[in-house]
Amino acid sequence: QKNMFDGLANAKALYKPEIIAVSTTCMAEVIGDDLNAFINNAKKEGHIEKDFPVPFAHTPSFVGSHTTGWDNMEEGILRYFTLNDMAGKKAGNKASINLIPGFETYLGNYRVIKRMLSEMGVAHTMLSDPTEVFDTPADGEFRMYSGGTTIAEIKDAPNAITTIMLQPAQLEKTKKFVENTWNHDVPKLNIPMGVEWTDEFL
Repeated sequence: QKNMFDGLANAKALYKPEIIAVSTTCMAEVIGDDLNAFINNAKKEGHIEKDFPVPFAHTPSFVGSHTTGWDNMEEGILRYFTLNDMAGKKAGNKASINLIPGFETYLGNYRVIKRMLSEMGVAHTMLSDPTEVFDTPADGEFRMYSGGTTIAEIKDAPNAITTIMLQPAQLEKTKKFVENTWNHDVPKLNIPMGVEWTDEFL
């Protein structure tokens, strides 16, 4: 817990982020660290402000695979920013769709999907969009937070018509949360790869 206090305070002072997401390692899971309690205690004792967003997820490496951890963190972020802020929010309030790509490492896929949707005039939010962050060049200019999905976009996500998950087999926890909390009817689609699946997606 003391390491958590110091880590949160140092990360916030050094990088000045708008959010710090916390996930666990194997050792923390074996010990049984309670992230929720640690984060709440850090706020109570003044290591970070009480209203500073710190979404979290338990991501033990001995459960599932890397995609399981990604799913846990995605669900943790969506839960943190929307679960207790659903008043007035309803599926279809906004003429847009959400897309959750899952553990997708090919940044070109994000860009192609966004280009296709933009050309068709389909308003959308990518949950999340790491393209600019991962593609930031090493040219000497500090751009840690280039691009990405904003907190405001995440908070507004429940108002979309629906949420499309491009790799639903690896998003079980996130899918359950979106369906049960946001009341989104998540369509069954394959990742738009190849002509047939791309046609189906479009």
